[in-house]
Amino acid sequence: MQKIRVDHQFENDDGSRGTRSLYEDGMSLPRRIFIRMKKYLSGNEGDTIIIPGVNAYNCGAYEEVLTWFTKAVSLHPELQPELQPHIDACNRVINAPKDGKDLLYEEKMAEWQAKSALVKKFKSPPKEHIRCKYCGHYTPYIDPLVGLAYLGTNNCSRCGRGYPTPDFAWDGLDGQAYIYYRHSVTEEEFYDEFEKRYDVLTPRDYFLKKR
Repeated sequence: MQKIRVDHQFENDDGSRGTRSLYEDGMSLPRRIFIRMKKYLSGNEGDTIIIPGVNAYNCGAYEEVLTWFTKAVSLHPELQPELQPHIDACNRVINAPKDGKDLLYEEKMAEWQAKSALVKKFKSPPKEHIRCKYCGHYTPYIDPLVGLAYLGTNNCSRCGRGYPTPDFAWDGLDGQAYIYYRHSVTEEEFYDEFEKRYDVLTPRDYFLKKR
């Protein structure tokens, strides 16, 4: 499949061009993604196929996501550019072997789920963890919109990568491009992966040179 071209500008709903990494880019991000996908959907497919997949992705239910998104792409191949980054992330996590710490967390969660409602009423549940979308290990859940990865306040406790919690809007093409041009993360792996996936026409230091 031919690589998608990406530069320092994005396309608005009306066809005009905006500048990536600025405030308007981040604020309009989810709306632009869903408007683009809606063009290829029929009837209520958005509610019956896409939204369940999006919700599952944001909850870290990676196996469930594959069910919804592979179905969506099989019905509408035009959706692949929008959904392939998420499908790849799910496959990466699912194929990542769990270690002793991961299994211990799952054991603790299973024990908690087995407790009666009365016990749960008077005891606190284990701290919520989610499998990092990069390394696949369990890490404490951090809202993707809270903290700054380059300051170390939104990072995986295992691999250290920034913004480990899956987020549908930020993990797609436009969200990754925002992060790429804003230099929101410090790890080189992100930039290498982005440049491998997309045909980047504008270098990531474009805005730095303009200052």
